[in-house]
Amino acid sequence: MTKPLTIRDKVIRSLSAIGAIKDARFYAELFSSQEPEQFALIVIDPRCLKNPLLEALIGNIRILSDLGLTPTLLVGALDDDMTSIKFQSQRLAKDLESAKVRTVRLNTASYGLIDSLKKAAGQGRITVLENTTPQKRKDLIALVDRLSPGKVIFLQPSGGISQNGIRVPVINIDDDAQLKLEGLSHGQARFIDLARKMLDSQTRNIVYIIASPLNLLQELFTIKGSGTLIRRGARVNTYKGLRSLDLQALKSSIEFGFEKPVISELADWPVKRIFIEENYRGGAILTEVANLTYLSKFWVVKEAQGEGIARDIWDVLVKKNHKFFWRSRLSNPFNDWYIKSCDGMQVSGNWRVFWRGLETQDIQTAIDNAVAVSEDF
Repeated sequence: MTKPLTIRDKVIRSLSAIGAIKDARFYAELFSSQEPEQFALIVIDPRCLKNPLLEALIGNIRILSDLGLTPTLLVGALDDDMTSIKFQSQRLAKDLESAKVRTVRLNTASYGLIDSLKKAAGQGRITVLENTTPQKRKDLIALVDRLSPGKVIFLQPSGGISQNGIRVPVINIDDDAQLKLEGLSHGQARFIDLARKMLDSQTRNIVYIIASPLNLLQELFTIKGSGTLIRRGARVNTYKGLRSLDLQALKSSIEFGFEKPVISELADWPVKRIFIEENYRGGAILTEVANLTYLSKFWVVKEAQGEGIARDIWDVLVKKNHKFFWRSRLSNPFNDWYIKSCDGMQVSGNWRVFWRGLETQDIQTAIDNAVAVSEDF
């Protein structure tokens, strides 16, 4: 007899419509492993509290609630009308309760705020938090610092930042060129400036995102996301061998990134150079094959995919190594990214072989040897 599906299973299956069910289940379990009050802080633009965006927001929060996830919904951080803020928070809480979502209303000035947020989340209640004080930016920075949410999501109708009609998926605040994007609205420029100041004040790795109520679930439960992520560039360390590294942390990182167990002995790998994100959330390993530099491994752990770490590692890699080659299975979803990043590519058997900076006479050698490299998984 087939075991009946739980509400959680049904919700996860419904999430497969916006991404692979495997990804949806992974993120649902990842979020559930955190302290309930630290799942996410959602900062709501008042324009998102009008239909049809309000209906989308209510529906999405209901799904999160059914998954046992309890984001904190902050109303008023982007609005100076105190009367309007109270009305908005009352209406939002009422509409959520009508949708069978258990809520509690609090104010950022409430005594014992963090303890109250923890208590509500522990009871499965979603907090509608209103900010009616004049020091809104200071309050928001202090709230993030004390609550330490995994993500801070700014909901606004645009759903992210676009340039020339194309969504900008990631903005690195350490990149001056990206901070000078043209055509930003006043509100978007304010978001970027606020996120930069918040990132400057934080020591934890907190993700800041601009999204829409219409694509909130896609942002939360898929690797590609749907809005704009604002972040500080990852710190990538370079080593000439494995001796200075935590091999167990490295092995775990590689296995999480490739979602496969390593079957060869890590200490025996002929590493020429290795690049590792400081918290072992991704990396790249170079070896030598046929007297040419070979990119043996390039990965990011799943929970960090979509944060731009791959680009940070890649930028350090290509800056320090102008000539190398690598291979990728034909089914690898990352191949489109590789194609944009290589000088040339050729299919050989079950592999795509890519290269950068190789001399013409070395390309065939690289192709022949790439497909012959033994596997470590």
